[in-house]
Amino acid sequence: MKLILNTVHSNLTLCLIGFFAMALTACSMPKEIEENKEIAQQVMNTPGTIQNHILYMKGPKGEFKLHYVNSDPSNTPRDTVVFVHGTPGDWSSFARYFQDDVFKDSFRIIAIDRPGWGKSIHSGDFPAALQTQSDMIGPMLKNIWQHNGEQKIILVGHSLGGSLVPILAADYPNFIRGVVILAGDLEPSLAEARWYNTLLDWTPSLVIPDLWNNSNMEVLELTNSLKLAQSKMTRLTTPISLLQGTEDTLVDPKNAEYATHLFENSELRIEMIEGAGHIINLQHQDKVIKAIRDMNTRSSK
Repeated sequence: MKLILNTVHSNLTLCLIGFFAMALTACSMPKEIEENKEIAQQVMNTPGTIQNHILYMKGPKGEFKLHYVNSDPSNTPRDTVVFVHGTPGDWSSFARYFQDDVFKDSFRIIAIDRPGWGKSIHSGDFPAALQTQSDMIGPMLKNIWQHNGEQKIILVGHSLGGSLVPILAADYPNFIRGVVILAGDLEPSLAEARWYNTLLDWTPSLVIPDLWNNSNMEVLELTNSLKLAQSKMTRLTTPISLLQGTEDTLVDPKNAEYATHLFENSELRIEMIEGAGHIINLQHQDKVIKAIRDMNTRSSK
């Protein structure tokens, strides 16, 4: 009997993980996800492509460390782009941009591991709230800004990272001159958790891998985080570009229309990518780079 119960329990756990994994990648193409893993390995194994940086910080809840990779570790002031990944994820969500020699010639490329992801280690409870993430990432942005000769940077965020970057811009206007949002939730009611998120939340955390458990906590917290950030995002005056796929089933395309009201005090440009799903950071690199170049021209350094 015990064996049967254990088998049922294991199968249920696998099903839950499977449901969640499929839901998170519902709009992705497995070929491109696998391809990106290979690209990340190539970037890490090619000398001189990236340099790893670790910043050791102390916050209200204890010590933590933040990790990012950099295409140009010099202190020479340059046009600089900082990529912020979604959930789950790490800096490698943008690995392919480090292989674009033309792009690298134009910009210093930085990709971060958000707190709790990759090599960015936190203390205490997982920092699921967007404001907590902003508070923790702020010192990293200041460090990047200082090493860039105090020249402001452009932020690019995908998915949950796309929800976070306008909050970072509102919190740290002295460091940021432009924001590019790639398929990010902005309207709180459109970011409501789905049935599988609730199901996973009811499942004992011991049987769920940390990757999925932490990601699920971020998704469950997202609506509340966005509600709390509405007023500061409305006051934002930083130039913003938003790229959104019309066939995205993870982030509702209606967020793009909502952005026209939310960012009424910013110079906002929106591009709806016809037929695109959620992973436009992987599937539409050309459009992302074009948006970054456009932002570089529009925003004040």
